Amino acid sequence: MTLEEKLLSLKIEGFYLEESVLSPRQAAEAYVSTKATLKEGSERIFGSTFLNHNQCLAPYLAAPRIMEVVVAMLGSSARIISTSGNLREPTAQAEPDPPGGLHVDWPWGQSGGSYIEGQLPDVVINLTTFWMLTDFSPQNGATIVAPGTHQAGKTPNGYPELKQARPTEYQVEAAAGSVLVFDGRLWHKGGTNRSASDRVFWGVNYAPWWLNCHARRPHSVEHRIQAQAGHTPSGHWPYLRSEVYELFPQPVKQLLGHWVDREWVMSKAEAEAAIWGVSYFQ
Repeated sequence: MTLEEKLLSLKIEGFYLEESVLSPRQAAEAYVSTKATLKEGSERIFGSTFLNHNQCLAPYLAAPRIMEVVVAMLGSSARIISTSGNLREPTAQAEPDPPGGLHVDWPWGQSGGSYIEGQLPDVVINLTTFWMLTDFSPQNGATIVAPGTHQAGKTPNGYPELKQARPTEYQVEAAAGSVLVFDGRLWHKGGTNRSASDRVFWGVNYAPWWLNCHARRPHSVEHRIQAQAGHTPSGHWPYLRSEVYELFPQPVKQLLGHWVDREWVMSKAEAEAAIWGVSYFQ
């Protein structure tokens, strides 16, 4: 697909599929590494800073074919706001998924102070990418999307009447190494794994520089306010550890520099120096 075709698909359908971003070898190696971290690690990995625990996919997150779309949609200062490792185990004797039951992710939603509420603006605020480390098929519960729902102006979250079956529901099938790219407003859900093997993928979200993510960052003022009100899971998007950040190639660092643990931690003296040390106060 050309860039123009990708952008048109995102505008009309809300998603497109980028095939063979990873080679079969790269996808297989990342699968083994990711599965080991998720299934055999010493702690249960929760939340969306998977890069703190596993860096196998980091060298590819600024892949040119992905970034040309990210920049075209979100601007040259776009950044990564979350990373998650996902493993869907087989469910014994499971039936096929019934239609409906779709949802959207943060920041789109109808509940909680850190969500966008009411009528949703007609603007792309984030692009979600699913990096497939195993084949995606109906049998193993591949992601289900409802094309065009990113233009609905509402989300199905909290509205039972909107969670009914959508005539456009579509299950994405692709080989390992492919990346599903979709508008964050697109209604979607994970399917049930009725195969004999795990389905493994990374979720990586890209957003413009101006999107305020601090309500999802532990220890920030916004996060504390939302957590006290019961809106935001505590520690959902922990900061990226600086020693991990230093491992990444420069193009990837440019996407993650805002997220480093040291970046937003300032002493009172440092804050005062930053404010009063600028030239127009001299």
